[in-house]
Amino acid sequence: MGNQFFHFCANRKWLLLLGLFALIGGVLCIRDGHEWGDDFAMYLSQANAILKGNSNQLAEYNTWSMQNSDGTLGPYLYPPGYPLFLTLYLKFLPFNWVGIKIFQWVFYLLGSIAFYFLISSFKVKLSKSWILFVLGIVLVHPKILEFSDRIMSDLWFLVTVYLFFYFLFTNDFRKSSKLFLIGISLILGSITRVNGFLLIGSWWIYILMDQIELKNKIKDFLVSLPFVLFVLYLKKIDSQYESNHIDLLSSISTTSVFYNLSLYFKQIGQYVLWHLGFLPITGVLFGIILLFFFGNALKSMNRLKLFAPILIWILVNFALIVIWPIAQGTRYLLPIIPFIIWISVIGFNDWFPNQKWNRLISLTFISLIALQAAASIFFYRFVFNTNKVIGTAQTDIYEKVKLIVPDHEVVAFDKPRWLHLITDKKCVRKQTDSTFFKSDAKYLLITNKNIYSDRIQKRIDSRLDSMYGNSDFTLYKRNDLLYREK
Repeated sequence: MGNQFFHFCANRKWLLLLGLFALIGGVLCIRDGHEWGDDFAMYLSQANAILKGNSNQLAEYNTWSMQNSDGTLGPYLYPPGYPLFLTLYLKFLPFNWVGIKIFQWVFYLLGSIAFYFLISSFKVKLSKSWILFVLGIVLVHPKILEFSDRIMSDLWFLVTVYLFFYFLFTNDFRKSSKLFLIGISLILGSITRVNGFLLIGSWWIYILMDQIELKNKIKDFLVSLPFVLFVLYLKKIDSQYESNHIDLLSSISTTSVFYNLSLYFKQIGQYVLWHLGFLPITGVLFGIILLFFFGNALKSMNRLKLFAPILIWILVNFALIVIWPIAQGTRYLLPIIPFIIWISVIGFNDWFPNQKWNRLISLTFISLIALQAAASIFFYRFVFNTNKVIGTAQTDIYEKVKLIVPDHEVVAFDKPRWLHLITDKKCVRKQTDSTFFKSDAKYLLITNKNIYSDRIQKRIDSRLDSMYGNSDFTLYKRNDLLYREK
């Protein structure tokens, strides 16, 4: 076993160097604390609830909080896959911002080995230099490095997708083991993100296109059914906690669809040259170039059949985010971008087979990825502090909220899930004065600096009494409500 490992390493020095660069780069991007958002707070709350066995109480509380907040912050509960992953750390170690991010980052790097085996052993071969470039997209791309500093489900979900497609296409396992591993990775992906269940379509398309006898296709299909039915059962359970997200589908419009289509097309194009690609024309140009080579790779029926499971994954996911009425950043594209770029690189190799120039071009793109990664590492380590949730001013106001606000009263704050996690108070979000004063919230916590929000500044209102403030926050109490007994 040891000899096999050393043989593997000896023949893949370039892969190890890239992995080492990714490990060091990600760790350097990791900061104590977290960015200003509170999706991470819900993931942590769910992980703690799983460990304490009180997930039902959390669901009940967060349902109340979301129903009484302005806008849609998120589902009543997120799918349990990522919170379960967090429990692997929290079960045995005390919570530490840096520790949990490093744990997540190392796991992602190890999981990405599955993507390497997928593209390096695929029937359509690429040179080592182009494989290195495609791996750079998933290991040291500035957007991926950025996520090393976030407690979010994106990296964990990517691992489940890499594993699924590796197990789907590999011949390194016995048939029974392979089918089991495909099913397990399907379950992991499906309980992590809502769109994970779309992998079912990829599995069934693979069975349909597989070059085996009809009776074996039917057998494989029957073996997949228990996993698929289990996934659908889990999705049914989750649906009760996602109804407020599903309600957003009612706001789909032609305008939103065309806007999202344009936005995400440009973002895919920009991904190749991240720091150089934020001029609108650059994103569109590279989007067209990628689309051309993507199509060139699929010019034959044999290629279409070979890539069909991956194409289904790409197209259905892209369609889903395009029709979703709330436009999001590039993170929604992360589960499909590696596959788009990989297939586009194959198309480029088909179109431009000159090995000498092809190698020179691939090395140029590798250098660009490395330079952009180095720039991002420097920026996040020495220039931009991503942490907004912990510090002297933050800790001070959290302690004052705990002390001043009675447990039965409600606090309005822009990040209610984080404030609830850190203070254990009942929290909602109110975006306007009119909705706040119509609500049952008796306390209002606002930020004084636009490093947190451009919308919220100190107020002067006769209905509000300032209870406490520091350089970053002010806590108000309403004086237009009668005192409520506990």
